[in-house]
Amino acid sequence: MAAVTVSVAASRVEVWLAVPVGDQRRHAKALLRRAAAAVLGVAADELDVAREPGGRPYVVSRPGGRTRRPSAPGAPGAPGAPADQAGPDAPGPVPSVGPVPSVSPGPSVSPVPARVHVSVSHTRGLTAVAVCTGGDVGVDVEPARELPAVALARRWFSEEDARWIEGHDAALRARALLWVWTHKEALGKARGTGLAGGGRLEPVPLPASGLPREPAGRPVALREIFPGAGLTSAVPDAPEGYVLCVAGGPGTEGVPVSVTRVDG
Repeated sequence: MAAVTVSVAASRVEVWLAVPVGDQRRHAKALLRRAAAAVLGVAADELDVAREPGGRPYVVSRPGGRTRRPSAPGAPGAPGAPADQAGPDAPGPVPSVGPVPSVSPGPSVSPVPARVHVSVSHTRGLTAVAVCTGGDVGVDVEPARELPAVALARRWFSEEDARWIEGHDAALRARALLWVWTHKEALGKARGTGLAGGGRLEPVPLPASGLPREPAGRPVALREIFPGAGLTSAVPDAPEGYVLCVAGGPGTEGVPVSVTRVDG
């Protein structure tokens, strides 16, 4: 299939969250196309979602798609805009991306690749999709809930992971387990392997001080999980009652991550 004939600004990750409507897998696919279309500045019906042999999704354009101006991050109505324009608390439907004249790449833009990196996660009551314009991406979201965290950690994870989880106060261990789990899921998706082949034992960043307690609304960017790892992760703000992680592949260090809640 043909590449999208538009240009995008500097690399970024856009995460869209929505309460599922109807069949959740169909909803996730439609939401993924909408998010990718908004990031690329094209109509959703000009994009297709396809999968690699291993199952990792990606978005490609349909032949003959029209060229449109991409939404700049932070612009009114664009994903990643300030909270009073768009964001986790913004009401109403997703702003549409209207047709405008095509633009030539400037010094800070690059042609859109034939394939756009995307990822999907769906859980009880919430669908998450991620679109990255600069490299492989993975996303995972889990509902916060009571779990036998220590027993599960010893069964599923490495000894280091299990010790880190057990080192938290009892009231925090379930969330610590989900911190580890969402990292492993998101990183596996960014690798393109999921949790197959020992993915549950792959190392993840374990903050020495325990679960981070950073203020809501902080800027978030992908950071390398370990020096030389070639993989990145970030933990953006999630809706109340959920744990969210985003991961990136090689070349995504420092890429900003924004999260937008949308209707439908």
